[in-house]
Amino acid sequence: MYKNVRILGVLVLLALFIPMAGCAQENATGNATEAVPPEVIEYATDWPLPNYDYNNSRATMDSAIDADTVNDLGTAWTFAIPATGTFGAASSNPIVMGETVYFQDLNASVFALDLGNGSVIWEQPYDNASVAGPNGPAVGWGKVFVAKDPFSMAALNATTGEEIWAQKLVLKTNETGTLIGEGIDIQPSVYDGLVLTSTVPGTGDVFYEPGSIGVIYALDQETGEVAWNFSTVDSPDLWGNPDVNSGGGCWYSPAVDTERSVTYWGVGNPAPWPGTEEWPNGTSRPGPNLYTNSILALGAENGSLNWYTQTVPHDLFDYDLQIPPILTNASVAGEEQDLVIGAGKMGRVYAFNRDSGSLLWVAVVGEHQNDQIAGIPPNETVTVYPGYFGGVETPMAYADGVVFVPSLDLFANYTSTQVGGQEPFNESVGRLTAIEVETGKILWDKELASPNFGGATVVNDLVFTATFDGTILACDRATGDEVWNMTAPAGINAWPAVANDTIVWPAGAGDEPVLLALRLGAAGGNVTMPQNVTGNQTANQTQNMTQNQTMNQTAGMDNMTMNQTTGNVTGMPNVTITMPENGSGVSAGNVTVAIEVANFSLVDSLGQSAVTGEGHVHYYMDVEPLPTQQGSPAVPENGSYAVSTNTSYTWENVTAGNHTFAVQLVNNDHTPLDPPVTAAVNVTANQTAENVTENQTMQENVTVGLTAENIAFNTSTITVPAGAAVTMDFTNLDNVPHNFAAYETAEASDAIFVGEVIGQGEITYTFTAPETPGTYFFRCDVHPVAMTGDFIVE
Repeated sequence: MYKNVRILGVLVLLALFIPMAGCAQENATGNATEAVPPEVIEYATDWPLPNYDYNNSRATMDSAIDADTVNDLGTAWTFAIPATGTFGAASSNPIVMGETVYFQDLNASVFALDLGNGSVIWEQPYDNASVAGPNGPAVGWGKVFVAKDPFSMAALNATTGEEIWAQKLVLKTNETGTLIGEGIDIQPSVYDGLVLTSTVPGTGDVFYEPGSIGVIYALDQETGEVAWNFSTVDSPDLWGNPDVNSGGGCWYSPAVDTERSVTYWGVGNPAPWPGTEEWPNGTSRPGPNLYTNSILALGAENGSLNWYTQTVPHDLFDYDLQIPPILTNASVAGEEQDLVIGAGKMGRVYAFNRDSGSLLWVAVVGEHQNDQIAGIPPNETVTVYPGYFGGVETPMAYADGVVFVPSLDLFANYTSTQVGGQEPFNESVGRLTAIEVETGKILWDKELASPNFGGATVVNDLVFTATFDGTILACDRATGDEVWNMTAPAGINAWPAVANDTIVWPAGAGDEPVLLALRLGAAGGNVTMPQNVTGNQTANQTQNMTQNQTMNQTAGMDNMTMNQTTGNVTGMPNVTITMPENGSGVSAGNVTVAIEVANFSLVDSLGQSAVTGEGHVHYYMDVEPLPTQQGSPAVPENGSYAVSTNTSYTWENVTAGNHTFAVQLVNNDHTPLDPPVTAAVNVTANQTAENVTENQTMQENVTVGLTAENIAFNTSTITVPAGAAVTMDFTNLDNVPHNFAAYETAEASDAIFVGEVIGQGEITYTFTAPETPGTYFFRCDVHPVAMTGDFIVE
């Protein structure tokens, strides 16, 4: 059924593909047919690479699925995935070659399935629960390449699944001889006789251990021996403090320019973030912390560094530039250029010149707040959009001059030394955004009801994505209008492969994870259990946590370590407010509530299934009554509340008067414990003389500094007194023009002040702030999408 269509497509594609491959190979081995694995050429119209092609386009025009046929999709078959874990059962897409689907789950087990009916051809059950993902297979030269565990790459016989070789890449051990520090959590790629992979600073539930770094590796496909490697940290002593710092590594497959024989990688963040008690605001790692949060262009033959461009120097908020880079070309600023497009958890999409790395434009997606501040003042808590789970988390897609970007709006609270709670998943939204590649202009932006961890995939005139609640949807890629949707058997934090009339999509976030095959004309299907596998572990078995819990980030993406407060789990859970005392007086403004928790583990599994003995804290201010109904989220109908895994929370802008501060221990799914566990105190907030004097003596003349660099301002908030005479020292560090302009609203109506546009250099602006307090708007008029912020008048 499938072969006739494929043969025609392959004949057409071979004429285009082989010359391109040969051009690259002459630079490496001189053999024009060996740079690209033969299977990748033969099955080019299926899904032969992690993101369809070497450009990472995630776009196929060789499918029978389009807007006219999409309503004929039905379930052809489902394969029950045996893995369960913190990140679910699967966190990346399969490879499809001919009649075979190659798939790896989040226990590192590998399966070859029949595309027609989902039956098992062979399996290699590695059953290693320490994998975080997004792992997955790569196929070439008769082999399937996978990370068999967090420390080793392996090659399997593509016909039988038998292991051919295994190569350990991580060798660091502790005093007991246990491997520590680094791990492999990437879906590799294959090119020029090499397996392209990377480590990251951690594995399983231990990430960003001091001294750990991410290293890019190229392995010989025949033997597994290291052909070359490249450290993503440019400092052998980890920026001066190897006993504190860590960082770098790549989470996603690189793009490969087969004409230039160059690989392009997106690099992860530095740590600790935002800092530690001894080293707040990342002061343990001074400087930009290269090559974190950067695009790297490395020669495929030997790993030589052609160029790098860093997007977020000295990152405080876990803003990896981790998304698979996309290669394309476009006319930018009137000049035809070859581009590489990157994105990450900072919620921005960047276009770079492919030869030089120069930044061409930046597009902002999703909600942003406090995300470009240089540091957090002591004893203050700042809410930041996007938080460590937010921004662009999963792969983008590209077709016909437009890049399609999945993202989610999810905040987190930070101090200068630690991360506080984050917004619950069920209260956040996802997005799918279309961006014009020539200009960086947003063409359309679609809000989704659930976080978008499903990537973007273009199929003819449609773009597919999926959300964490299990909704799969297809949108018209010209308008963003939804034309089709379905509910999967489980939640989704992975993305699909598409071959001819079939979409193969892992739905791995839930109690019954499956690999789902959707096919035109199919009405239903069978559930296939893998051979010689005992079945799913229980949720409780895979979600057990110990004291000093480690907080894992993104569904199979980035991770961090965070000590949690726990008690003796053999007793009854209890919470006590230690500050402020009941009946006491406090100063109006910022009020910190501190608690002690006993017999209960605070873990960052927000929105997941309830597990006895673990969960988080809801902090309340002026909530009456407390929401303690069993089975319902503990969200109040009045007052204010905050979600946290910390044993303290600071309420900001508390007004003078009487207030009630309360806390409640809740399950992972935000429901009360049974019986409810709460505590509350009544206090009086006083407007102190010190507060009054400060407000009365605020100066009417104010000087502020503002810097533009990498097509971004160094802050997203400027605060001045009402009616103040403002002197602004503006510095443009880019070689493109910028200015500062303030407006009444984000629609750029009723200008408050419009500054002169300047090239690289400095200028001083003077203007008068509005007399009326409020939140206004500022931007660069040259880059009105990428460079914006709040102009706050107090």
